[in-house]
Amino acid sequence: MKKYKFSLIALISGMLILGSCSEDILDVPALGRYVGDPDPNAPLDYSMVNGEAIGLYSYVNMCYNNAWGYSTYVTLNVASDDAVSGGAAAGDRPEYEAAEKFTLDPNNQGTIALFSRFYGGIAKCNKFLDSYPERNKDTILRCRAEAKFLRAFYYFYLVNLYGDIPLPLSSTAPGDLPQVPRDTVFNQIEKDLIDAIKDLPASKAQLTDDDKLITRATKNTARALLGKVYVYHSTLLGKNKWAEAKEQLDAVVNSGEYQLVSDFRSLWSSTNEMKDGNPENIFEAYYTDAFGWGWVGVPPGNLDMQLMGIRDLNGYPGLDGGWGFCRPTKKLVDVFISESDSIRLDATVVAEDWPDAVKAWETEGKLHKSLKTAGASYSDPYDGTGYWNGKYRQDEHPTNVFMYAQNEIIMRYAEVLLLLAEVEYKLGNEAKARDYMNQIRARVHLPAKNSSGEQLWKDIIKEKQMELALESVRYWDLIRWNMAADEIPNFRVDRKGLWPFPLNQLQVDPNLKQNPGY
Repeated sequence: MKKYKFSLIALISGMLILGSCSEDILDVPALGRYVGDPDPNAPLDYSMVNGEAIGLYSYVNMCYNNAWGYSTYVTLNVASDDAVSGGAAAGDRPEYEAAEKFTLDPNNQGTIALFSRFYGGIAKCNKFLDSYPERNKDTILRCRAEAKFLRAFYYFYLVNLYGDIPLPLSSTAPGDLPQVPRDTVFNQIEKDLIDAIKDLPASKAQLTDDDKLITRATKNTARALLGKVYVYHSTLLGKNKWAEAKEQLDAVVNSGEYQLVSDFRSLWSSTNEMKDGNPENIFEAYYTDAFGWGWVGVPPGNLDMQLMGIRDLNGYPGLDGGWGFCRPTKKLVDVFISESDSIRLDATVVAEDWPDAVKAWETEGKLHKSLKTAGASYSDPYDGTGYWNGKYRQDEHPTNVFMYAQNEIIMRYAEVLLLLAEVEYKLGNEAKARDYMNQIRARVHLPAKNSSGEQLWKDIIKEKQMELALESVRYWDLIRWNMAADEIPNFRVDRKGLWPFPLNQLQVDPNLKQNPGY
């Protein structure tokens, strides 16, 4: 259980000032609007302003929207070739099964929830920015910068999920704004992040313990995301923003604030997070096991972990069970084996029975015992691959049932290095690209590679799959690299990797045009 010297109740209460979820999240006003007229002339209580800024992070943490089928983390992983849906039976969680099999439709509750989640976050950011216009006060400037960072973060998910989208930038914007091209959305994301960098804290060293707990943004948080946005803008839309991406990602590296942790597996421990001084994590979604299900409308624990555990597990020391979703694929396991990568395989996957090719690793203690070796009992009723998610394994036992305390990593320094490897390769700097890739390999004691040309690009792609497996990046990588049709089973080329707009939004917004293939 996470223990702190300060009031966790007060902190979470602050997150709920603007992030209250007692209302049905699916009723969030359409397209980033927030009900109520802001009063920019009202006297300011700066502690309240700070509390409301904390509340803006609430949608980052919401891996679920009042139900078990709306996790952004699970959805993006099962849509890739890293994982399949799993569960108890066909239709157990139709939201994930549809994402995996590319049978999503506008009535799918997962589609509706994702749309509402991110536009709900944007609504709160717009409301905050309208309510607190820029004033010469550090609290206001810092909190406005956070609102812009978070608005950019929420729009980044929306533009990648849905493509051309409405772009409300005010809480008083009409609810039926026309869609704008993805290029326009990316430009606005970049503008928000550039603005945010000016007034965010310079580094994690300037954050309080409370700030670190919920991983409040710093300049480098925004720079890392901005570098990633430039890379996506370049690859998805053919824009040449590689130099801009390099500038931002180089700034993160040159700040000296981040480094790779020596123990790869420790990244997914609740005692090795940003609050604990973890030097690798850049942005996390915060969770706690301190409160039970009924304390607030949306539970404060990491429910993804319960969702991904092994069904009916008994007899495996130190490991709790779960419901068997988001199952790693044999294809992913084979990638690790092809590189003799026992360290990341051990951290990423829990195995029913290790393949013959690596049983010696298990005997040598390089891999944890398989369920069969441990003599554990379990069930694997549907969509079984023989593997379960190991990064978020159930080896920490929550104080309150289902309320796992492990944060979800949204971005870490390893991703920055791999983005730089891609950027330098695209800019023709192969030596630098190799160096960034080999830094990642050195951490897990793999030999450096000296490839060049097309083989170097293939090596970077493979390294990123191994390093960031089951971290919600693979699906969009395959889309923007034009590899999805070749790598992802059931992929629908006609849908261009986009999700359908929810039917309830199409019914109220005549300007909204459905994505192709739906």
